[in-house]
Amino acid sequence: MKIVFYGAGNMASAIFIGMIENNVVKPDQIYLTSRSQKEKIMFFKENLGVNVSYDDVELLDDADYVILASKPQSFPDVAKRIRPHLEEKTKIVSVMAGTQIKTIRRELGTENPIARLMPNTNAMVQHSVSGITYSENFPDKDELVELMESFGTTVVVEEGVMHNITAATGSGSAFLYYIYEKYAESLMALGFDEEEALFLTRNLVIGAGKMVEESELPFSQLRKNITSKNGTTEAGLNALDGEGIKEILTATLNAAANRSEELSQDDD
Repeated sequence: MKIVFYGAGNMASAIFIGMIENNVVKPDQIYLTSRSQKEKIMFFKENLGVNVSYDDVELLDDADYVILASKPQSFPDVAKRIRPHLEEKTKIVSVMAGTQIKTIRRELGTENPIARLMPNTNAMVQHSVSGITYSENFPDKDELVELMESFGTTVVVEEGVMHNITAATGSGSAFLYYIYEKYAESLMALGFDEEEALFLTRNLVIGAGKMVEESELPFSQLRKNITSKNGTTEAGLNALDGEGIKEILTATLNAAANRSEELSQDDD
């Protein structure tokens, strides 16, 4: 199998590192190209053993998959490079946020099978939650799902749902990291120094994650299990509710989903 990555940013590298670390593909089956990140892809070549090339003929020769991981605004230029050399057997997988299948097909001028994937950088630790949608002519869907599940779990959705997947899981980790960041800052305001605040927050997050992983209880019950009536936890939770935590998170997700939709409308 030959998998070619156009782009080597955080999302792309999370995908191929996850594939390699989980022994789903060998490093020499991965080909990278990125004119804006030459130093970075050479690092991956030297440390992972993947291939690097700037020759589109070489890259696309007998390619099974082409992973489009460039910035959406750079895609028209990438498409011009790919278009003359794309083989009929090659399947296209896009991780470009907001870029629709019809746009990819138009820019490439091809009837090749196309899938859109929205993973997250948790792929680097084999815990991505990825949304995926396909063109009608996409074969071997199970093969692609197997490849993608080498670094996490996959949910197959209609293309219109990809905006919400982008918000919920593609951007979701960043929202949680931001909450952790602010939690640590609040601990410093409480009197802990920075090192102590970061240590406490990191280990609190790790412990809570393990509880979620190992317990079959819903979040609500896990919360109730440590909330005594009129106790300290209840006082803190009441403060959270008073600040409108649910409304804040809903607004956050809606903003991300709406931006994804705006990006797709820019393609029309």
